[in-house]
Amino acid sequence: MTWGNMFIIGSKLFDKIHKRKMHSHHNHEIHFMAREMDWLPKGIESLADGSYEPRCLKRYYFSDEMVDQLHISDRIFQHVLLRILKPTFKHVMNQNCYHLDGPTGVKNATQKIREVLQQKQPKYFIRADIKSFYKSIPHHKLIQDIKKYYDDPKLIVMLQNIIKNPIDSPYGYKNPDHGIALRGPLSQFLSGIYLKPLDDAFNQADVTYLRYQDDIIILCKTKRQLNRCKRRMMNVLQKRQLRLSKRKTRIGEIESGFHFLGIAYPPTRTVDNTNATPANDGIITEPTPAQNLNNEGGEDIYCPSDTGRFAYCSASANTAQSTRASQMDGQ
Repeated sequence: MTWGNMFIIGSKLFDKIHKRKMHSHHNHEIHFMAREMDWLPKGIESLADGSYEPRCLKRYYFSDEMVDQLHISDRIFQHVLLRILKPTFKHVMNQNCYHLDGPTGVKNATQKIREVLQQKQPKYFIRADIKSFYKSIPHHKLIQDIKKYYDDPKLIVMLQNIIKNPIDSPYGYKNPDHGIALRGPLSQFLSGIYLKPLDDAFNQADVTYLRYQDDIIILCKTKRQLNRCKRRMMNVLQKRQLRLSKRKTRIGEIESGFHFLGIAYPPTRTVDNTNATPANDGIITEPTPAQNLNNEGGEDIYCPSDTGRFAYCSASANTAQSTRASQMDGQ
């Protein structure tokens, strides 16, 4: 990808954001950015030479959640970086990680599940959800994972700066050692990297495994497979310093029906209620104190190196929802 292509991508994205915010308050930063566009070529140049550093995240507190917001310019530059990284996904990411498929991810995952239900006729399911996934990712482990697959120092430094970006909150500046921005352009890439060990753990298993961000479904034929999958999943999550949501994790028989990614897979027999087991009963053991786990048991800019990693070849919420969006529009 040339500098010119990167600039075109950034320009088009800014035009789209500007059009959407055209009627914002006259003091909104988007209008100043539109009048003085020198920030865009400078930012693209910083991506090309590896010197890009994002502005601090801006933290907002709402009654039901906390949101870390990227500056408009950083959304654009990180989107360009994502476009540069995309050609590497087929070499790095697991094919069962469906959120990286883009807009067709949910459709592809749903089609895969329906094919498996029809052709393989599994009997049991595990539907797992990782608790506070994006907030729980430890920075040092994520950076180590990136270094396994990408070996260009400039790229690693830029990603490290994005991951460890300080936060400007109403209570002062913070430098957390866990968590990545949920709504950032690179958040799904980073989550794909961090849970790759879990995805890879089921590559050779005689079961069907799919993941979409922090939502996981495993379809099994036997109880023995079911128990083995539970143990395998929990072993990996412990090492990743993650835990499951008791409220959202379910284990049960497929004939009783289940949900995944908002899609209902109806029961194949009549039941009084459901045979799915919530994650907070006997199937889930107590957490260990140390890990606090709660479950049982582009383009051609990158090329693979001999080590299997990639070298960076630099070119020379719905409101609660409109109110929330308007409060955050200052960034």
